[in-house]
Amino acid sequence: MNILKRLSYRRELRSLTSLLGLSGILRKWYYRWARPRDGILRLRAGRIDAALYIHTPEELRFLESTGISERHLLDLLVETVKPGDVVYDIGANVGFYTVPLAKAVGPQGKVIAFEPERTSYNHLQENLKLNGVTNVRSYCKALGDRNGEAKLYLGKVGNLSLLPPDTEGMSHEVVELVAGDGFRDAESLPLPRAVKIDVEGYEYAVLEGLRETLAQPLCDSVFCEIHPTMLPAEVNPGMVLALLESLGFTRIEKYPGWNVFHVAALKRDPATRQVMTETSGFFILD
Repeated sequence: MNILKRLSYRRELRSLTSLLGLSGILRKWYYRWARPRDGILRLRAGRIDAALYIHTPEELRFLESTGISERHLLDLLVETVKPGDVVYDIGANVGFYTVPLAKAVGPQGKVIAFEPERTSYNHLQENLKLNGVTNVRSYCKALGDRNGEAKLYLGKVGNLSLLPPDTEGMSHEVVELVAGDGFRDAESLPLPRAVKIDVEGYEYAVLEGLRETLAQPLCDSVFCEIHPTMLPAEVNPGMVLALLESLGFTRIEKYPGWNVFHVAALKRDPATRQVMTETSGFFILD
């Protein structure tokens, strides 16, 4: 089944079905075939088992594709954090990272999750209950470099952005935007050891708003998805990496993808970290 799933993600096949106008029909068929009978997707990230509810065909494809494209980053994060650590999950969506991280840091640790889109936030709460984790503090807010309101443009599941889209007429919802450092002080949030950022092109603003937090010696890891084609016109990927370096993250490891790339930005000696192997990683359990 995993082979068939991977074939369904081949760019050529997806382009052909789109050209033929069959994408919607095939998506529904795929959902009936691939959706677990109990509606729960079970996964393993490193040493951690987790489960996520599947509500729609789009959510199934999003979680599966994230499992394929981000398996290295998730596994690296899970293997990096230790029991008792604090992790910020910025752009938590339905909990793909939040749940495994909450289990990895254990009852003495904490995950601070930010997800501004209301439906995804509600699904995140469901998945936290499903997994019995109680060490997550979640906020239905977006992080940025200022306080106020912002339009969150609603594309496909997992493809939501605070940046105006190229196409007109895309629906949006108004969300609360907060600058990270000020919000951490106001809420008396603990300093993180690790920060994960997935905000569809808004990553530079998130980093700017968290300058003081990220510069603290305790915060030694940032795991960030960078979207070169979605960044604002005045920002480029080099600026994002330079900002991380200016905050003390002297070793930056890059993991290229199709139209994005992931970075693991570290302050400490990388020799102390567990080396990833091809046999470790993320698995969706049938």
